[in-house]
Amino acid sequence: MTDTVESGSRSRTRRAILDAAVVVFSQRRTASLGDVAAEAGVARSTLHRYFADRAELVHALAADVLVAVEKTIDDSALDQGTPREALHRLAAGYFELGPRIFFLYNEPSFNAPEPDERVKGFFQKLEASGKPIEALIERGHREGVFATSLSADWIIRMFWWMVYIGWEAVDEGALPRLSAPATILQTIEHGILAPGSSS
Repeated sequence: MTDTVESGSRSRTRRAILDAAVVVFSQRRTASLGDVAAEAGVARSTLHRYFADRAELVHALAADVLVAVEKTIDDSALDQGTPREALHRLAAGYFELGPRIFFLYNEPSFNAPEPDERVKGFFQKLEASGKPIEALIERGHREGVFATSLSADWIIRMFWWMVYIGWEAVDEGALPRLSAPATILQTIEHGILAPGSSS
């Protein structure tokens, strides 16, 4: 077997394990590595050749989220079209990341009162990756699309949490997956008041 073929096989196996971990951990936070291995279709011994323990797998998932977030932001082309159109593209992309984000935000080690350095580093990198979103909000402010009474920081926080609670509602069966992105955008753009409501 050539190095290239072996490398490709390892990459596919690693990807399968990461994808399986998202599915399993988002359903049951206390799931075992054996459960992940079963979902990935590999032996537990194979999983351990890639990730020594649960903590290592979780941090690999976090690194994978960072790559996915950066790609989603790039693919959303936030500097093209109107700010509203760009926001719609971003919302659709972020919603697809929902299960990964949903898992991490419920992962105990990522919500500890005193997180370790790797967790701190994750959130620092996640914040840094959002610079193009800040630029989009600022453009929306300048063009009169986004309310200038709401800071970029507040809008980004609201955006993140709307995506999060959208996936939470889907996970709990309270919101159909297909209608969730539109519901998220409607809530962000119009709140809870009926169109044309004046009282």
